[in-house]
Amino acid sequence: MFVRFSFLRVLACLTLVAGVAPQAIALDQVFRRSTEKPAQGEITSVSRNEVVVKPSVGEAVTVPANDIVDVNWEAAPPAFKLGRSQEANGQFDLAIKSYQQAASESASTNANLQSEIAFSIARTNAKIAMADPAQLAGAQAELVAFTEKNRDHYRFYEAQLLLGDVALANSDLTAANAAYSVVAGAPWADHQMAGEIGKARILFARDDIAGAKAAFDKVASTEATDAGELSRKLEGMLGQAKCLQAESQHAEAVAILDEVVSQSSERDSRLQAEAYLRQGASLAALGDRVKEAILAYLHVDVVPTLSQHGDFHAEALYQLAQLWPAAGQPARAAEAAGKLEQTYPNSEWVKKLAGGG
Repeated sequence: MFVRFSFLRVLACLTLVAGVAPQAIALDQVFRRSTEKPAQGEITSVSRNEVVVKPSVGEAVTVPANDIVDVNWEAAPPAFKLGRSQEANGQFDLAIKSYQQAASESASTNANLQSEIAFSIARTNAKIAMADPAQLAGAQAELVAFTEKNRDHYRFYEAQLLLGDVALANSDLTAANAAYSVVAGAPWADHQMAGEIGKARILFARDDIAGAKAAFDKVASTEATDAGELSRKLEGMLGQAKCLQAESQHAEAVAILDEVVSQSSERDSRLQAEAYLRQGASLAALGDRVKEAILAYLHVDVVPTLSQHGDFHAEALYQLAQLWPAAGQPARAAEAAGKLEQTYPNSEWVKKLAGGG
């Protein structure tokens, strides 16, 4: 009797368990540059230097802020993920609307998630502004507001670097220098290199080519120990090439730019886009390599990850409009000009196309 009773009890328990659907485990996810495997679990701590993730099993994982690509907060509404996808595809206006919807739907008690959404909006607006000078001041002010409000958030240094780039594009060299100086003081070598690159770009903007080249040379000669440092090293090399172009040393510039293009990662799409642009400029300047120059510019026009950088895309379209006639393709020149005027009506390159710059 005892055996039969025990068996029936076990059978009843198994039946009960089988009838209960397993509960999904809610997980935050931190996607990293250093590995394809995200850190998953509950984000228990956030600072400007790191994020701590406690998995359901095992020890907590600390992810340095410079290793963070994206953070998927489990509490984020679907509109946030949609916005991220739209931003990645260059659909910036749609992304802004999705992010704003996500902000309105997110619980106000999750301050770190709200900050992530706010940064996503500021970053997307900065991308829009880089191709529309009329919006640079607004994008700059938005980034200033974010950095002041989120001094201990993992996006702080990333926002400072973006602020430097936007301020530089807005010809606010004082603000750019201040932002780049903050980045140069970060605890990681790749950010320190990024800050020095920013300061070199300011020197270049001030026509101090010799000073800029010395600064770029320093970064370019640094031995990279990881992917982040390699990206900065290649940015330094890109800066070297720009300085050589300013001195009409185009053959030397092309050699460096070829190396930048071949060594850069698809993730560094902005670096690649500018490298192709500068490559096109030097190839065209050499006189007998116009077709190669056109091909370089076409990369920025037809490759989606490159064309989403509107400031560089607009420049590429302008240069194609200038070069296609030399290749016996006036119709394609008109096509490039029309695309430029329609896509980037407020760009400086449209003014140059019309003879105003």
